[in-house]
Amino acid sequence: MTLIASLEGKDGMVLASDSRGTIGDPRGLTAINDVHKKIFKLCSHCGIAIAGSSELANQFIDLLNKRIQENKISDVDHVVNEISTWGKKQYEEWFGSRPWVSTAQQGNIIDQRPSMIFIVSGYNSNTDKKSRIYLLNNGLDFTPQLCTTGHMLAGVPQYATYLIHRLYNPEMKLENIKSLTAYLVTETATQDPKVGGPLRMAKITLKDGYAELPNAEIDAILKKNEEQNIKLREFFFKEQGK
Repeated sequence: MTLIASLEGKDGMVLASDSRGTIGDPRGLTAINDVHKKIFKLCSHCGIAIAGSSELANQFIDLLNKRIQENKISDVDHVVNEISTWGKKQYEEWFGSRPWVSTAQQGNIIDQRPSMIFIVSGYNSNTDKKSRIYLLNNGLDFTPQLCTTGHMLAGVPQYATYLIHRLYNPEMKLENIKSLTAYLVTETATQDPKVGGPLRMAKITLKDGYAELPNAEIDAILKKNEEQNIKLREFFFKEQGK
């Protein structure tokens, strides 16, 4: 499992993920590793985060990147259209057009094909200059789901969803969005062992495009967040009136 997230502020957006891979029944993990890369650049102003079967998703993105370069695709809307049209055909070529289903329990039909869930974020830098965040997954044939709230989560979203509703404001500046996005991932990791490992982050702005944050900058964000956590704990610990 994983947590991937994209949040938009007034001057840019952030794409982030954990790096944990899990093996076994999600209700009782048998093994984990923390080496997975889950965010990628697709074009100058667009990035993608992946959840689900990471090895399959990596192969998918490798093929997708070749198509983006060959067809000179740049705007985020055009990237998403490519995933939606070509991606569906590619997935059906691998696994067939009919779902693999299990009906072991009467009345339950379960799609057993490998899962791939994508968050695609970026700008239409060459056309209307608009920002976009999309959710796509193979279970819905990669039908684009356009975000209208300024934030999108996938994987293990329940803790991060609560925090977003409490803390997010679309008028936040990019630096604040970085801190909040990092907080969503690290706080989820403290509560759910299916999320963890090194944090990965990228920023996307209309001016400068897509850029992954270096480890030193991520470490500085995490340190600042922990300092704020300490202040919050001290606020509640102090005796009232002192």
